Amino acid sequence: MPMRRDLLSSIAVRQTLVSITVMIVAVAALTAATVVTVETSLRDDLLHTVDTDISGLTDSMVRGGWREVAARIGDRTDFITPGHPAAYYRLASPAGGRIAGNLTAVVPGDGRSSTAGEVHEGDDVVLYRATQLRGGYTLLVGRSLLPVAALRRRMLAIFGVIGVGTVGLALLASSIAAARLARRVAVLDGTLERFARGDHAARTALAPGRDELARLAVHVDRHLEWAAHLLTAQRAISDNIAHELRTPLVHLDTRLIRAIEHNHDATVASELDAARSDIRSVVSLFDALLDLALAEAGHLPGAGAVFDVSEIAADLAELYDASAEEAGLDFSTRIAPQVTMRGEPMAITRLIANLLDNAIKYVPAGTRVRLIVADGPRIIVEDGGDGIAADDRDRIFARFYRSAGGTGHGLGLALVKVIAARHGLVARVEDAAPGARFVIEPAAAA
Repeated sequence: MPMRRDLLSSIAVRQTLVSITVMIVAVAALTAATVVTVETSLRDDLLHTVDTDISGLTDSMVRGGWREVAARIGDRTDFITPGHPAAYYRLASPAGGRIAGNLTAVVPGDGRSSTAGEVHEGDDVVLYRATQLRGGYTLLVGRSLLPVAALRRRMLAIFGVIGVGTVGLALLASSIAAARLARRVAVLDGTLERFARGDHAARTALAPGRDELARLAVHVDRHLEWAAHLLTAQRAISDNIAHELRTPLVHLDTRLIRAIEHNHDATVASELDAARSDIRSVVSLFDALLDLALAEAGHLPGAGAVFDVSEIAADLAELYDASAEEAGLDFSTRIAPQVTMRGEPMAITRLIANLLDNAIKYVPAGTRVRLIVADGPRIIVEDGGDGIAADDRDRIFARFYRSAGGTGHGLGLALVKVIAARHGLVARVEDAAPGARFVIEPAAAA
């Protein structure tokens, strides 16, 4: 059912369905109009034939009376096949009794107004016209509608075959056009998705053209180029600030240490310690910004050496076990052996460490923290804390973003996302019911 909803939500599929529906309606309308037109024309021709036959028999009435009419009717019926006659005649007396003819069905009316209609004769349907002759005799001449019905069936069958063929060709053509549209839209969607995941070199690279999608692709590439330029400029500014201000702050911290050593006033010492704490916080922020800059300037996916992620995770688990115990957390691991990947071991070490730092720092004592490594590679850090609000899950990896009640600079998870992207991985967070589950996995598996 979800797959059906996804299909119906596709513009390409809806376009195909609309085209096929229009084609079916058009073929059905053409078939109905043609059949009705041909059938009406045939019925008019049959009535014209009937009127001509009636005119000849009326002349016979003038020449020799009703006996001559009966004789002429007999001449006509002698040449009619008894099984399914094409022509029907009936000469009735003034009292209504049949004098001559092969039509046994009784027709309502007396023929004074030269009425036309249809009557059933066995399994046949007869189109007739009745007229009154002199002396009160009624003459009825009819023609079988079975040939008209047979022609209608043949026409419907022919139009059915033509319609199925036409709809089939339309379906094929629409499917090809829809598939091409879907591929081009998928390129646009995939490009924007890659850009959002951190690949700021992503471009549509669609073939030039003059249609709407080609023009849209040009605008998309232009805006991505502009956005990438802005991001580069923003990061260059933040990196330069970090480089230029970090060193003076470190020197200032050194001077504060010397001032504390020569100070004997407790109040002044307390203020100096608070100033040093603020300086360390700012330096920590600059260090995180520099880490981000280094990660973003790292190798693209596929570069670097092959290394053992399982070994890195096991070493980190051993280091963080004491910290988790001190924080009163139930820390456990499930690390598959010999999970390998290509890239930078130190960067992946920083990624896992940031996730563990985040879990140990923000979950309350008495809850669980689990590190999982599986083939893929797939790295998961799961906790049993309060979890991440649904509205925050898409924003938590943004720079400087901190959830309600959070501390720090809001760069740890941003670094996780950047490192993951540089290794062809994606970072996401989901509900662990209770708690949060941070998942790092290949982009194709996301």
